[in-house]
Amino acid sequence: MNKRLVGEYREFIFRGEKTPFSLGTLSVVVFCTVLLIVATFTKLDVTYYWPTFGEDGLTFILKKYPLVPQIPVIMATAAILGARFGTLVMLLYLLTGFFLWPVFGFGGGIGYVKSYFFGYILGFFAANIFAGRILSHKYNLMNMLYASIIGVLSIHMCGILYSLILELFKFSGVAPNFQTLISHIVYDTVFSFIAIVLAKPVKYILWIAMKNEPRRQKVLKNSNVNVQGN
Repeated sequence: MNKRLVGEYREFIFRGEKTPFSLGTLSVVVFCTVLLIVATFTKLDVTYYWPTFGEDGLTFILKKYPLVPQIPVIMATAAILGARFGTLVMLLYLLTGFFLWPVFGFGGGIGYVKSYFFGYILGFFAANIFAGRILSHKYNLMNMLYASIIGVLSIHMCGILYSLILELFKFSGVAPNFQTLISHIVYDTVFSFIAIVLAKPVKYILWIAMKNEPRRQKVLKNSNVNVQGN
């Protein structure tokens, strides 16, 4: 019996089996939705030393980046739940911001569609689908990096295109600062990659909650029948 359970575990983690529909999976969906809301209003000052070459040779300067871990959480969600249930997380986040509570970065309500920031929320859906499908094929370092790059670019491209459309029709008086866009993309990609790497052991743990109970019981039933037949 233990060998069968270990076999299912490895198949689910390493062979790209789809996340099963279960009460445990829905619980993880709710948890990821709450985590995304918390990340939206969290600001982390990340400090690090950056090497520079000057007249005195190699020196290190202290840099600080104000990280809002919203995009890394989205990438981790895609890694843990996959494209299908990750999209459900984004949908719950969207509906909560529209009808229940202003959980978006700068408010909420239906009127938020007139803000160029809404383009980034639409990008969350695209990033989750692309990253989730990439990681579903093979969860290795190359795919982790690929998913990070594609996911982050999807979010920023949707945000840029949406803001340009709003500017074209004069719906928004505020446009994104394109001068800092490159640095945001770089930082978001780096931290998204870290989030996806950390999501791998988390997925191992949450598999206990997301496992397909009906399938497991069927496997155990067949195992008992085979034992009795022998």
